[in-house]
Amino acid sequence: MKILNASGWIKSGFYSIGSRVSVLLFGFGSFYFLIRVLSKSDFGAWSIFLTITTIVEMSRNGLIQNALIKLLHSHDLQTECKIVTASWIINTIYSVLVYLILILFSEVFKEMFGVNEIEPMFIYFGITMLLLIPISQYNYLQQAKFSFSGIFWTAFVRQGFFFIVVVICFFSKIQLSLVALVLVQAGCTFVGLIVAFFAARKYATYSFEWDIKIAKKVFHFGKYVMGTNISSLFFKSVDQFSIGYFLNASSVALYSSAMRLSNMIEYPATSIAEVVYPYSTTKINEMGEQVTKSIYEKSVGLTLTITLPIVLVTFIFSDLIIYIIAGSAYSESAEILRITILFGLITPFNRQFGMAMDSSNRPHLNFLLLLIALGVNIISNMTFIHYFGLIGAAYGTLLSYVIISIVGHLMLVKYFDVKLFGVFIAMTSYYKQGFDMLKSKLAN
Repeated sequence: MKILNASGWIKSGFYSIGSRVSVLLFGFGSFYFLIRVLSKSDFGAWSIFLTITTIVEMSRNGLIQNALIKLLHSHDLQTECKIVTASWIINTIYSVLVYLILILFSEVFKEMFGVNEIEPMFIYFGITMLLLIPISQYNYLQQAKFSFSGIFWTAFVRQGFFFIVVVICFFSKIQLSLVALVLVQAGCTFVGLIVAFFAARKYATYSFEWDIKIAKKVFHFGKYVMGTNISSLFFKSVDQFSIGYFLNASSVALYSSAMRLSNMIEYPATSIAEVVYPYSTTKINEMGEQVTKSIYEKSVGLTLTITLPIVLVTFIFSDLIIYIIAGSAYSESAEILRITILFGLITPFNRQFGMAMDSSNRPHLNFLLLLIALGVNIISNMTFIHYFGLIGAAYGTLLSYVIISIVGHLMLVKYFDVKLFGVFIAMTSYYKQGFDMLKSKLAN
């Protein structure tokens, strides 16, 4: 068994992981300086804003991304333009509707979380939402064509420019307001759009071919994936929303500092999933659903190969890591980090479960499971925060992760005869290959 058995996979995987690593490094760098510049309440407010806007961006991906890739690989070239046209229109309508909803509910968010600046932050976020329409379209097309270099450079430039601005303001002692941060975010997104345009221009088509039947196919497939993404993001955000509602924004800052570090471990799972989805969709169309078992077991095994050492090191040295990264004021976050880092051992199973269901044309089952999990997570967070306080959010979310993982695995066994043992065989094989490669390099 080979880790990656084709040069195209290696190149795609390199760029996909590279884009996630750039987001990881620049996001971590921005976090490192912002947590020292902003007050706890402002940093908590910024974390809440990012959580909400991430839900918006990822729900857009769910509505369009997987549907576009799936349909482009399932139809002939003559239909391709109609699919792309439908995705552009749906993307635009979605962005306008969501922006209006954010403005309408900004007062509710302000009262709920005690963040007075949230309304102007959402108003100016409309600039970023507008720019993200073409950026997302260009990224989806590139992913559908197994081209990830442009996605990498777009993420690199967009996140890199934001990091540079934050660093300049930090060393120049320029005070950044929350609204100013939103405007900086919009400016960096504009620079990212320029890169995305040039990277995707060979795949982009600008002829308009409207077909209501194709549009319905895109929407009906995408609505389940969007529902899944929204449920997943709310699932991962319930803890911070609950802390903000039951406690305060300063508590959100403490919890968010641990979650920021824990979320980094999701990047390998996300990167591998981005490469696996178009590949598995193609293979299922060619060979049938029986290939899903092998793809799932190898993908999860590969992700765990990367994440397991990170989880162990972070669990052992969480106190030192928090002290170095966030400072002594956030020492309480170390115990939270020990629990939230364990999410990284469960995330690969859940992420590849979603890929297996979407690529085998069962997005509704993925959505249903995440919807149930969301309800479980809300109840468990409310219960555990009531009895254990701040750290209760971590306990409640971990319990929910375990429940959804068990149910998802039982569904995979039913539909694809997936074996948990096969995942660990794959992981052992990858470690063996890695050690053999290292030994060979040292010998030479």
